[in-house]
Amino acid sequence: MIPSLSPESLEAWLLWQHQLQPFTFDENFAEEINSSISEGITKVFNKLECSSVSVAPVAKNVEEPVDKSLSPLERVRARAERCSACRLAAKRTNMVFGEGNPEADIMFIGEGPGEDEDLSGRPFVGKAGQLLTKIIENGMKIPRSQVYIANIVKCRPPANRDPMPDEAQCCIGFLKEQIKIVSPKVMILLGKVAMKNLLGIESSMSKAREMTYEYEGIKVFVTYHPSALLRNEAYKRPVWEDIKKAMKYLGMM
Repeated sequence: MIPSLSPESLEAWLLWQHQLQPFTFDENFAEEINSSISEGITKVFNKLECSSVSVAPVAKNVEEPVDKSLSPLERVRARAERCSACRLAAKRTNMVFGEGNPEADIMFIGEGPGEDEDLSGRPFVGKAGQLLTKIIENGMKIPRSQVYIANIVKCRPPANRDPMPDEAQCCIGFLKEQIKIVSPKVMILLGKVAMKNLLGIESSMSKAREMTYEYEGIKVFVTYHPSALLRNEAYKRPVWEDIKKAMKYLGMM
């Protein structure tokens, strides 16, 4: 048992351990963590606005906005803006909901906001976002405004780390509502985080790219996240091959 530990120190320790050896999260993970800390620490966590390590239901305490004149997507946005279901909400500058054509045929889904997105409140506006825009406008030959872009989580993880499983679980309900409302013909998942949390696939990207998938009747393609291309230009060709698969499916080429 740990006699005295601040919530910030506990989170830092968990993240450090996760970097050394990624946790294998399952239904009993929260119980295992909670059993390893003292009753006093648990009480401290219960007082915080963000959740503890336990998996919380998706935005359970966020009420539907009163203004029924809002569009379906704006109603979801209003609830997301008031969400404090996980630790990420406490340190965000802006909630980054998503943007684009609410009736788009193509929907891109990434992992979460970075620093530029957190400051602007818009998805994919940093260097990786600029590259995604080039893929859409120069490669696919359509305006960025004609697709819809969103992320697994709506608030920036510290130091741009991957969202932790409980954070993704808290937030993914908003994304599922976005998908249902937009109802695209094709979804393109950018990176392993999106692939794992939406499809439950944990294989390598190189292997996952060999197949296409379906989600709620929507055709799904997976490819590398644009940030991976910034680190390794060798990924550019595979990404373009994946984009062309989606375009061929839609009859765009």
